[in-house]
Amino acid sequence: MISTDGKKKLLFIIDSKESTKKDLDLDPNNIESVNVLKGKAATKLYGKKGKDGVIVIITKKHKD
Repeated sequence: MISTDGKKKLLFIIDSKESTKKDLDLDPNNIESVNVLKGKAATKLYGKKGKDGVIVIITKKHKD
């Protein structure tokens, strides 16, 4: 489970799309990578929305 002290609002990005905590119900087998950005790196890429940190999740792409 991902949590903060309640005062901070993490930004979640899943496959380049802004997402909510509810969207984190992912199958771990479908996750390719997870990156955590904080500080200047987060605000440089995501502006004010990223000031409290960013969790970037890339899922595996399935081809039929």
